[in-house]
Amino acid sequence: MNILIVGNGFDLSHYLPTKYDHFMDVMRAIEEKNTGEKVKDLSIHSVEEWVNEIDKIFEKRKDQIDPDYAMNFDELFSKTRESYFIAKTKEFYLTEQINLSAKDVFKLQYRLELNSWYQYFKKHVEEIKTWIDFEQKIESVIVATAQCIADLEKINNTSDVHSYLTWKSKEQFRIKEKIFHILDCFGLWEAEEYVLMAVAGGKTVKGSRPNINPRFCYGGNLENGLNPLSFLDFLQQQLEQFIVIFDLYLELVISQLNPASMLDIEAKEFVYPDKIYSFNYTNTYQRIHDSVEVEYLHGSHGEYQNIVLGVSDLEDESLKKIKAYGFTKYHQKLFKDTDYLFLDEYKKNIEDTKRKFDEDLQLMSANALSDIKARFMKMGYTGNNINLDLNFYIWGHSLDVSDKDYIHDLFSLNDDMDRNVRVIVYHFNKTAKFDLLNNLLAILGKDKVEHWMKNKWLQFKENPKIVPENAITLEDLPKM
Repeated sequence: MNILIVGNGFDLSHYLPTKYDHFMDVMRAIEEKNTGEKVKDLSIHSVEEWVNEIDKIFEKRKDQIDPDYAMNFDELFSKTRESYFIAKTKEFYLTEQINLSAKDVFKLQYRLELNSWYQYFKKHVEEIKTWIDFEQKIESVIVATAQCIADLEKINNTSDVHSYLTWKSKEQFRIKEKIFHILDCFGLWEAEEYVLMAVAGGKTVKGSRPNINPRFCYGGNLENGLNPLSFLDFLQQQLEQFIVIFDLYLELVISQLNPASMLDIEAKEFVYPDKIYSFNYTNTYQRIHDSVEVEYLHGSHGEYQNIVLGVSDLEDESLKKIKAYGFTKYHQKLFKDTDYLFLDEYKKNIEDTKRKFDEDLQLMSANALSDIKARFMKMGYTGNNINLDLNFYIWGHSLDVSDKDYIHDLFSLNDDMDRNVRVIVYHFNKTAKFDLLNNLLAILGKDKVEHWMKNKWLQFKENPKIVPENAITLEDLPKM
């Protein structure tokens, strides 16, 4: 059986702009699109209330000409930092069909402005290059939250909160500047006026200082102190709203990119798969190549989107203490009911065979045991002997530690004996091969990786090429 495992690099091989940079560049173009003056205080409504209001406005104007706020492909990608890639996208796809309506532009602008995670990521756009960097930034926010909560719990007098939040002060017990600014992006602090000093004539000089935002305090009252659960719930809801924004990008842009001609996968040893395990949210293989069974391990986009975006685990004990599990991929996979089971049928085959062998042996009398065992040995049946005959092709997955559980599962299938499981890892270039091998060594250890490669169970090969049908390739040119 041939099984294809795909990551984001599979979509990128098809010149689909699904990199984190691509997404953020398009969001920036939408955000900066001039659509007239907005309401000054968007916080008077929730994001869904604003979306409903926009729907009502456009419904009232349905018989009128829409304002000229729609955005075509070139406008959407006008801020791109990877012009070569987008040029290839235009070569491969009918990009002239992409047109984001004025209503969709409006809705996305409101969603972007009201989303704390987007506003935070936007400030770190140069630091975050990949979706793995993105996950690490999520972790930095929840770690900062946990540290701050732990500190605030040590403060008994609410008046001492002010000195703690004054990170420029010389007080020993004060918030770190980095943590202050991270949490400020999410509105945990609110400026308050206070009497700085009294002057002649009974007048006072007032100043401004940060304090906890009352909306995140018990009962909405500063005197009651911070309600950690309230702030964590807010972060969680905002992350889900960010996922909605990303889903809209996949729906309104990526899934609407239709090939200009049939696209072929060109590689000598590539075999069309019987099944796909996808770490992507898109249905690229089915949409462009062929219908095949796909299991979306991290969810998929669309009407019933169940996209998983989070951290791999809670490494910091402080995060476990505040039960920040909603930010983990495994919590989201269980909660959103994704196709999170990976290779379970094959692992079950191995376990069932082992168990049956053990049960058969237990049924034999002690006297007959050696004869029975000898007979089984002659048959080559040792309790583990089951041929799986599986060929795995990994295309576009980073093999990063964030998916280490899946990697352990895959490379356990030949434990104890050769069950005819073979793995080919495709790489973009030598640098990518170096990184992929590094990641495998970090997860599996030197001995296992060496064992697999020595037996040729694991091989690294260059990515197959995606070419338009009937395109002339180097192989087609006459030999000199």
